[in-house]
Amino acid sequence: MKRFSKITLGFAAAAAMLATTSLSSNANAQYYKGKTIEIIVGFSAGGTDMAARIIARRLAKYIPGNPSIVVKNMPGAGSLKAQNFIFERAKPNGLTIGFNPFQVLAQITGRKGVRFSYPKFTFIAGVKGPAFIVVARKDIAPGGLNKPSYIKKINKKMSYTGRNPLHAIDVVSTAAFDMLGMKHTYVPGFRGSASITTSLAQSETNITGAGSVHWLKHLTPRLVQKGQLVSLFQFGALQPDGSIKRDPAYPTVPLFEEFYAKAVGGKPSGELYKAYQFAEKMQGTANFLVTGPPKMNPEAAKILRVAYEKAMHDPATVAEAKKAVLNPYLHIGFDRASKVMKDLANADPKIVSYWKARTAVQFGAKKHKAKKKK
Repeated sequence: MKRFSKITLGFAAAAAMLATTSLSSNANAQYYKGKTIEIIVGFSAGGTDMAARIIARRLAKYIPGNPSIVVKNMPGAGSLKAQNFIFERAKPNGLTIGFNPFQVLAQITGRKGVRFSYPKFTFIAGVKGPAFIVVARKDIAPGGLNKPSYIKKINKKMSYTGRNPLHAIDVVSTAAFDMLGMKHTYVPGFRGSASITTSLAQSETNITGAGSVHWLKHLTPRLVQKGQLVSLFQFGALQPDGSIKRDPAYPTVPLFEEFYAKAVGGKPSGELYKAYQFAEKMQGTANFLVTGPPKMNPEAAKILRVAYEKAMHDPATVAEAKKAVLNPYLHIGFDRASKVMKDLANADPKIVSYWKARTAVQFGAKKHKAKKKK
């Protein structure tokens, strides 16, 4: 996998830059004075947008010069439009950065239409939020989908409300459904939590994966509380030792493997499970990446790295995150990001080939088209 060697080299070069860059306190204080920083988010209202705004509210506080902070939404292709924009068109002056999902498979599959490269972005911060959760309309099984074993009773055609085949939630959720033997049609092209929720409410689709904000702010009040939707399982929180445990945000929702044991029996295995475990580990490291364009001004990059770490640990940020998603967002620094890039560089070629083939099929699926308002 020669093309992945650039990942390690790119982060090594960045590390060297960080080690050799020194800033005078005066220059540091003046760089952002009187300026505006735009943070580009690749979704409309939802988990990514909420996380970006919660942290951004305290960001200027930790940037010398106290610049204005503006969060702008640029939805499209599951955040790929926004990430391509940052990579190709944003000026490297530190005034335009992105806050978007970490699209692991976009990197390893080299998918057409993905024109950015994570190693070439200027890394600012990683953000780890609550785990993803998988849900289904209760009425897809006679009498209701009330127990894991009831997936065998499902008598309706299942359709998955998709964003983009490379989107982290879709990657692990559709893989889990397949391992459970829950055959479904993948319908990509949904933009934002509201449209996904509406599709489920109208029975246009009936299964999907969701982030914590989508679950708490959209699905729960509109569908769960009305008895129309149930949670099936979660993907858990990655621990420092590499193990997966239930995320405190969903203490009563079983892990995928726990659900599998009750629904099917035994433990999942095989080629898909190995591929799933790789994606789960990579994406479990960080839900979102804060990035600048390639070769961004090193002074600006250093200032923003420090500011993001402080803003995320700010008591007000922690309190707001707990209220919004039940858990504070965890800061992922440069060292951890470097290790993840090395893991990507050493990805098993068989796993890479598997994901290329799988996502190619999903990219060929018939897309959802939003209805125009009259």
